[in-house]
Amino acid sequence: MKLQQLQAFVAAAHHRSLRAAARELGVTQPAVTHTIRELESALNAELMVRSVRGIELTACGLALLPRAEQLLGDMRRTVEAVEQVKGELAGKVSVGTMPSLALTVLPHAVSSFREKMPLVDLHLEEVTVPDALARLRNGALDLAAIHHVQALDSDLVQVPLYSTQFVVTMRAGHPLANVTRLSELLDAEWIVTVGADHFPHSVMMAMFSAHGLPVPKRLLRAPSSFAVTLGLVSQTDVISCFTRPLAQKVAPLGIRVAQIEDALPNYDLSIISRRDLLPTPAVQQFVACLRQVTRERMGSVQ
Repeated sequence: MKLQQLQAFVAAAHHRSLRAAARELGVTQPAVTHTIRELESALNAELMVRSVRGIELTACGLALLPRAEQLLGDMRRTVEAVEQVKGELAGKVSVGTMPSLALTVLPHAVSSFREKMPLVDLHLEEVTVPDALARLRNGALDLAAIHHVQALDSDLVQVPLYSTQFVVTMRAGHPLANVTRLSELLDAEWIVTVGADHFPHSVMMAMFSAHGLPVPKRLLRAPSSFAVTLGLVSQTDVISCFTRPLAQKVAPLGIRVAQIEDALPNYDLSIISRRDLLPTPAVQQFVACLRQVTRERMGSVQ
């Protein structure tokens, strides 16, 4: 397999179009077609077929795509590592994260990183845990700063960042503002920020189960949409769970922490990366900045 073959295949797979892939690569459409056919010949397998919806990957193509993405990402990082060691502090760092970090320590870590490596291209995005793990594996992300994953697969490694506590949040003046027990909130409407498949493993499920309580029946679902959650918690009677630092950060929006006497779960955050992927100097620097800022600003948070 050649670099150009993998690039043509991945571009066509992403765009589902040979013409769009040719535009991205700056070549002609026949050149893309020829290059992909060369790859199919080298692998002795059909990778994609035409359909009314554009390009469709075969079973072999679906098997190759994440590995091709990973190979291209690793090759890019290899070049960048050499350039950064030579003093050419450019390249790219891709980070997946969650609101608990994005609105607290991440901005300070980015500022610190920018002072040290102003020319490096930073790509930051909010991700769910399943998305983060998949994108780490295919090379789209260099690292993920997300909550700790229990029973993490051996191809990934995680380093603890900090631990904090979950709190129940609601708008100022909420009719249930003075309750002190979770049992008094069972009839309230709660917003859930994870999909139905992952709700059984959510903090909310653990919080109520730990006290022998059923999950509230009135659940409003907004998977992966923290903006929706903020809007509803601050302006309606919907209730949610935030980490304590995050609740403090959004307090100016009129969001308050309920004084619940029941023990609430802790929330552990970690930096997760691929075990087999050596980080570039730029990635190492970003991790150092994130950990330093976390120690300075979150060291006393419980």
